[in-house]
Amino acid sequence: MMRHLVWLLASCVWLVGCDESTSSVTQAQSPSENAPTIPTFFADGNDVVVTEQDSRHKHLGLYTLVYDDSPILPPASATLAYDESHTVRLTSPISGRVISTPLSLGAQLKKGDVVLQLDSPDFNDALSALEKASANQKLAKESFARAQRLFEAKVMSRKDYEQAQDGLVQANSEFERSRKFLEKLGVQAGGLSMQTGAFHLRTPIDGTITEVTVNPGMEVRPDLASPLYVISNLGQLWLWVDIFEKDIAKVNVGQPITVRVASWPDYAFYGKVDFISQVVNPQTRSIQVRCKLANTDLKLLPSMHAQVSIRNSNEQPSLLIPLSAVVTEGEKHYVFSKVGDDRYRWQEVILGMRFETQAMLLAGLNKGDQVISDGALALRRDMLLLNSAQ
Repeated sequence: MMRHLVWLLASCVWLVGCDESTSSVTQAQSPSENAPTIPTFFADGNDVVVTEQDSRHKHLGLYTLVYDDSPILPPASATLAYDESHTVRLTSPISGRVISTPLSLGAQLKKGDVVLQLDSPDFNDALSALEKASANQKLAKESFARAQRLFEAKVMSRKDYEQAQDGLVQANSEFERSRKFLEKLGVQAGGLSMQTGAFHLRTPIDGTITEVTVNPGMEVRPDLASPLYVISNLGQLWLWVDIFEKDIAKVNVGQPITVRVASWPDYAFYGKVDFISQVVNPQTRSIQVRCKLANTDLKLLPSMHAQVSIRNSNEQPSLLIPLSAVVTEGEKHYVFSKVGDDRYRWQEVILGMRFETQAMLLAGLNKGDQVISDGALALRRDMLLLNSAQ
């Protein structure tokens, strides 16, 4: 009996030991429910850390600071206009009646193309005068040649010889007068058939017809109030901008400009300051500045309104920072600059001249530094909430 009791107690002790061993093994293999987790967003002094696992991370946009020829003035309103050095307002140098169909707006022309034909009695008279002067010149040359031979043979008096010489001079002068008159009309006598016909009005430049005021059958004269055609090379335009008197000392001929128009909001056009007026508008206290603007794509049109920035060209470029990256608190300006992987530092910066979407950066950051340009204000709000909760 006693032997059975000892065996039963030994069995119970062995079973209890097995249960404790199994429990210890199971507890060692299970993760602790109280183990710490790594935060995805936290503040560390003036730094804030936003890991890729945090929902805020995908809303942050970065901008890398670079040197640029910064604008010397805020963008100003400007007006596009014809480049008058590549524009002609064509009128007829002679009276007549239109007998051809006028060319339409937008027609592309080459120098020398006929733009209008006129039935002109004055033109026919000029052709006749040239033909008569040419015949008289030929006769005067023959008379002088004969007189010269007779004078050298001593069978003609000096007086008769000099009269023949004067006749040749007068004939030459009359021919030159008739020829030059036709040249003013755009007619070269050397290639002209001496027959009456229509007067051909030709364009003196390459360009596009931008204005037309002529109609079929219209009677035209040289003294008409409006030109028959305005023809301009639209590949080159002028841009006029008014600069306030106090700012004109910053502007110089040759400075680069950047131009934007509402029709092409994502497209920039470039040119240079070409002329600075010497007259101040007494009403606006401004001075007109003219810029030359390349328009090779013909995206720009005369009379369009534009925004122009006159840029720095003195080899001292500036750092420009997006205004979306700047958070203003009180009278100071701050940004979040990237200082490490997922780490951004809240730091003060000093701004200079402000423009529409950018500002000049005077101090606080350097070329190549990266700042948060999208989501900076929301990140600052969350940083303040986090600090207040701690």
